[in-house]
Amino acid sequence: RTTRTTTRTTRTVDTQLFSLQTFQVDVRSEAPRNHHGFAEWATYYGVNMENFDLNVQSGNNWGAKASQPGWAGSRVLFVPSMLRISSKSIREQEFAPLQPMINQLIDATTSNGDINLANHFYLFLKLLQEYEQGDQSPYFSWLDAMPRKFSTAVMFDTFEMDCLPPFVKFLARRDRYNYDLFLQVLLQLNTPSISDATKANTDVTKWVFNIVFTRARASYGEADIIPMSDMLNHDSNPNIDVQYDNEGNVHLVLLRDVQPGDSLSKCYGQPTNPSRFLASYGFFDASPPTTYCKLWPGMLVTQELKNLGFEDQRMVFYVQNGGIAEEVWDVMLYSTLEGIDPSAQQQFYDAHMRGDAQTKAQLHQMYLAYTCSGLLQHVEETLSELADCESQMDQGGMGLAHKNLPMIRRHNDFVRQTFSKVRTNLEQIRGGVQ
Repeated sequence: RTTRTTTRTTRTVDTQLFSLQTFQVDVRSEAPRNHHGFAEWATYYGVNMENFDLNVQSGNNWGAKASQPGWAGSRVLFVPSMLRISSKSIREQEFAPLQPMINQLIDATTSNGDINLANHFYLFLKLLQEYEQGDQSPYFSWLDAMPRKFSTAVMFDTFEMDCLPPFVKFLARRDRYNYDLFLQVLLQLNTPSISDATKANTDVTKWVFNIVFTRARASYGEADIIPMSDMLNHDSNPNIDVQYDNEGNVHLVLLRDVQPGDSLSKCYGQPTNPSRFLASYGFFDASPPTTYCKLWPGMLVTQELKNLGFEDQRMVFYVQNGGIAEEVWDVMLYSTLEGIDPSAQQQFYDAHMRGDAQTKAQLHQMYLAYTCSGLLQHVEETLSELADCESQMDQGGMGLAHKNLPMIRRHNDFVRQTFSKVRTNLEQIRGGVQ
């Protein structure tokens, strides 16, 4: 198949007839990813791979690597602004007539963690439209280079969902709800450029949903997908920074020196939350030195809790030794005092806000038995839930029938090992205050 090199134009051809005359991307899981056509396409549209080689591995796994020595601050990749797939331009141009209805069906303030769902929905519409256009789409070669297999929560079967501990299950259910919401809204919209057949094809809609949620990045209050840049894999210690110039062009710049063959990587956000990567991205990362403590999934985080440090990146346990971050102690004490001594709770919060470490330390010591017991209860409940998941997984074998079980098992083992160390530390602390 040759790469089509047409310029991007607005098409008004009837899509029902249009789709009969085009070749669409094969989204079957066994279909190969086409890297030759993608590389030619990128060059034609002005992508400059100055120190950037596609690392096309066997199967579904791709990445990028340095093609030559590079120093910190140097550029490895240039992507022109015309290739960016932006929620802003989609909302204001291609699907502008649908904006009032979409705003009604998807509240613009609704978010999935750090994700604005309305922005992602416009990307979802755009990619469905490009899929519909088949090889007449200017993005065909990029779509044809996308993974066909995803291991995200949207693809988990019922048994795999039952093997998730509560915090991961909360994240997984949220992602599955988002897919259901997108599908419901899609079916209510009048979209001449997206046929009813495409809307009814769940293989296609799930594929496009997964592309959007694994490749979009936040950008100035919008959501962007940047072809070629989106081939970078995740690392909790990345060596690439994504930068924009005044014209909206994208520059990938090295954060440190590299040698030829070194992997190029960026951080997908929330590096201390491996459960998020499992649910939303379909991989497990055990490299960060800390991991989110998994307290109270889905709770309303007040401004006071945010001021105390209630963030995934700060509410952490240390993987190596089971240490507990200061923010975890602060949030646990503040929440505990609400039920036993509201005046002390206010005193503690005021001390935190004015930087009075001495008063905070005194209150921590005074109520240490309470906070320690509360944390220990959370840790023991989590370990008990993980044991139940382990028993459930043992019934499903090693993943022959349920292909995501090995990844889920690695995640659960990682959490269990870390929480077991935390439990040992808490038991020692509790013993010292009794």
